[in-house]
Amino acid sequence: MQKLKLIVCAGLMFLISVAAHGQTELVSGKVFAFKDTPIANLKIKAKKSGETAVTDELGNFTIKCDAKDKLVFQADGFRKEVEKVVAGQRLNVKMILLDGERNSEVAILSGHLSEESLMYATSNFLEYNNDYHTYPDIFALIKGKFPGVKVYEEMGAKRVVIRDIQYFSNENNTALYLVDGVIWQDISILTPMEIKSVNVMKDGAPIGFRGANGVVLITTVDDYGKVDFDNKKGQ
Repeated sequence: MQKLKLIVCAGLMFLISVAAHGQTELVSGKVFAFKDTPIANLKIKAKKSGETAVTDELGNFTIKCDAKDKLVFQADGFRKEVEKVVAGQRLNVKMILLDGERNSEVAILSGHLSEESLMYATSNFLEYNNDYHTYPDIFALIKGKFPGVKVYEEMGAKRVVIRDIQYFSNENNTALYLVDGVIWQDISILTPMEIKSVNVMKDGAPIGFRGANGVVLITTVDDYGKVDFDNKKGQ
């Protein structure tokens, strides 16, 4: 009797496993470059199911795949991107155009971009052609882009240190944060997707004594629509 119970339990577990593996998702989304330039004729492939799809002229796509699949996005002249499927979530995938005139030519010849759309994007939104969105938070972005810069975490709060010495013996060495020309006390609420450009100044003397520990210069994305600046300055 005990042996029969074990066989039945094993059979049920197998059926549950098969059913879970067989769950599929219909995933939709949009693929773009720069700020919002759609990429057409881009190939998407689901790693597990092997299903494929191609974006339309507006960069939209729909693909059937396993519930826990990963989608691979590939286009000539662009860096390959891989995204995890999340049930019920629409994917907006940003592609990075690789450096070099040849990559731009290939992107046009392959039908991903028109010559006009590429010229407009590179003339107006070239600074958006970055991988900032791949970083989990603003501090990881700063540390990743500027290896000499340090990020310390104390009691759950993070701070950026550019010059790892104290300018005044009784003051901390946290860098000054300058966001869109305004001093912020806390930048943790900013997300990498909201950043257009970021840079650091080791010598912030031109800004005054408040920049003595260095300055983090951040420019946010125009009309991003998710930053309430009045509530985030924290001055």
